[in-house]
Amino acid sequence: MSMEQVLRLFLLKIQSTEGTAETDLDGSNFIEVEDSSRLEPDVVPTEINLVGGGYEQDAAVIGRRKANVTLSWPLRKWGAQDSGITPDWVNAWTAARFSHTQNNGYHILKPSNTVYTDCTVWRYSGDLNASKSLLAKAFNVKFDWKLSFDFSGDTIARLELTGVGAYDGAPANATQPTVSKNRSAVPGLTGVTMSINGDSDYVCTSLEITGNQSVDPTTMPSATGGVGVASVTSRKIKFSAKCYMDVTGTVDPEAALFALTEGAVAVSWGVGTEISVSCAYAQITKVVPSDENGVQTWDIEGQMNRNDFTVRVLGGVSSSSSSSSSSSSSSSG
Repeated sequence: MSMEQVLRLFLLKIQSTEGTAETDLDGSNFIEVEDSSRLEPDVVPTEINLVGGGYEQDAAVIGRRKANVTLSWPLRKWGAQDSGITPDWVNAWTAARFSHTQNNGYHILKPSNTVYTDCTVWRYSGDLNASKSLLAKAFNVKFDWKLSFDFSGDTIARLELTGVGAYDGAPANATQPTVSKNRSAVPGLTGVTMSINGDSDYVCTSLEITGNQSVDPTTMPSATGGVGVASVTSRKIKFSAKCYMDVTGTVDPEAALFALTEGAVAVSWGVGTEISVSCAYAQITKVVPSDENGVQTWDIEGQMNRNDFTVRVLGGVSSSSSSSSSSSSSSSG
């Protein structure tokens, strides 16, 4: 018997109560993540070193059962305007302390100070036969996040969530649930509308936006694995971009740096603006001359002030609605 990497399966469910694992995940909780996604134990043993007149070793003590979770998606919508179908990555992003609403036909994500959502994640190893897959579980998971835009390479945008939580224990034999994929196409990063620091004249080959969220699992001595809820203890949203160098009459990042200029960092793409990300109060904090394939560029770094950051994804309902984390992997747009 062999377990094949491509046959792995990940499920994710938002916990109805923070700090309480979900136990009934099924095919409706399937998430369509990239191959780089991982769920791994993070358990540190403590060696016992007792002086006993000889070279020997006593049994180690196994420490808290923490879990490290990395999930990666190419960004895409899951349904047409007013379909109300929530993409799996939108649902998962709420576990990074983001609010989710729907309005004007879009799903809307914003960083929140009051949302405490966490999630349970299951990983099945790659065997589709009955009781031949290993099922590993993590719960109380919260995430940091990163958006990457590769305009000159594979020309897609990606979301990566990296989180910590509690590890449920040794995997058990299980049967993978039946799942159905969403067939919505991933929009390429061409025909993009973009601005950096409020200026649409910047031409970028890459852009990265990071939450810089510190996520730490708390200690719960009464819990079987010694791990309680995960806490997001800080958030400082940053961006970095590689842009072609140009004369000051076109773009001038150093002048913006010294003037403490705040302006929008915004990107929208896809037919009819399927997805957009924006911050109205971005500020350049570093400019370094560089090159890409012999063409002169700037490496620009900056920060997104006022906790101002918004992601919009086509497929929400047009009337205003409250925070939602529902998803449907069986529908396509």
